[in-house]
Order: sequence, then structure tokens, then C-alpha cells
Amino acid sequence: MMKRVGLFLLAAFSFVVSSSFVAFAQRPFSLPKQFSVMQIIKVGGGEIVQKIFVDGDKIRVEGPTGVQQQINIIRKDKKTIYTLFPDERIYFEHPVKEETPLFDITPGDPAAKWTSVGTDMLQGVLCDKYLMESKAGKATFWIGKETGAPVQIIPEKGNVLVEWKDYKVGPQPEELFVVPSNYQQIENYTIDSEEKNQTVPSEKQKPPIPLPPHDVQ
Repeated sequence: MMKRVGLFLLAAFSFVVSSSFVAFAQRPFSLPKQFSVMQIIKVGGGEIVQKIFVDGDKIRVEGPTGVQQQINIIRKDKKTIYTLFPDERIYFEHPVKEETPLFDITPGDPAAKWTSVGTDMLQGVLCDKYLMESKAGKATFWIGKETGAPVQIIPEKGNVLVEWKDYKVGPQPEELFVVPSNYQQIENYTIDSEEKNQTVPSEKQKPPIPLPPHDVQ
């Protein structure tokens, strides 16, 4: 299992800002109901590349977990998450709840304190820059002025950097959110991250569901 690095999950601590900065009581940006993006999570000297697709109550996240690819399809309309392993063409499913990882794909804690700290040019994009402070920690967000979407996120600790690239707004193909007919369902698999004896038809141990950018493992 990949080690928890905790983008914003370290410790609660206070922060004092200049009175010229503007504080927000809620997350100062929102994402559209239909979009796709490539998310790059840089941890230490390595990086994890994920592809994210969102269409209303349907979310798909593709990316490596350990030595193999994993796909998670979150269907809020069906109250189910489908976790697929393309290399073996198997999948399992379990109920989706509001506390389930990936339920909210939008980065950042909506209940945190957000403070505007000016503007910045990043990757050739003019961004609004915000400091997010929550009970778990704080991080800096660069939000594209034109798109209203994150361009970069850096937590104060953890040696982690998150980038969003190829952000595109629009409807997503329906087939992205459906389990292919040639996949076999595994009935007795658990996603408990503390489970020591996970088993499936192959002898490989399956990793837990990858988390969204504000709660990375």
C-alpha cells in the first residue's frame, strides 16, 4: 500500500495575514459539472499521473497504483463505486457515501479558511493565488483566472506538488462511466486500507482506492 503523504493532512496550526488580504468563508472557486483534466501529483522525486473525467454525478479516475493501472468509476446516481483493474479485466464494487474518497473531486476543504494573497503567472497562465487553512493543515492554490480551475497546489508540508493540465470543459462519453462487459466481478474483495489478507483470483494484492488531490495516499 502506498504511504500516506497527506497533502493537507498534517497538523492544525495558526496563521496571521496582512489586513490587505481578503479572507473567504468558503472555497473561492467551483468546478463545472462536466470536464476532464490530467492531474500530476509529484511526491519527492517521483510523480503519479491521473486522468479525471467528470459528468454530473459520474466521476472516473484513471491512474497507476503500485505496479498496475487502476480505474475508479464513481456513480453517485447508482450510489456505487466500481474499481477496475484493466490488466486482469476484473472489478469490484461497493456503496458510495459522502465520506467516501473521491466523492468530492474538487480540491481543497470547502470548510477551510481561504485567503487571497494576490495574483501570479504560472505556466504562462494568470492565476489568483490563495492560502487555504483547515484543521488538518494549509496549502497554497493557484487558480486560473480564465478557467476558474486549479493550475497548481502546494501544501506547506509533505514535499508534494499537484498540477492540473489539459483542463477541458464539456460532456464526457457515457462509456467512460460503465464497466466493460468483458470484465469479471469479484464478489469477496474488500477495500479496507488496513486489511492484511486481501485476496482475488490472482495472487497479486490489490491496493486501495486512490484519493483525490486533497487526500493523497
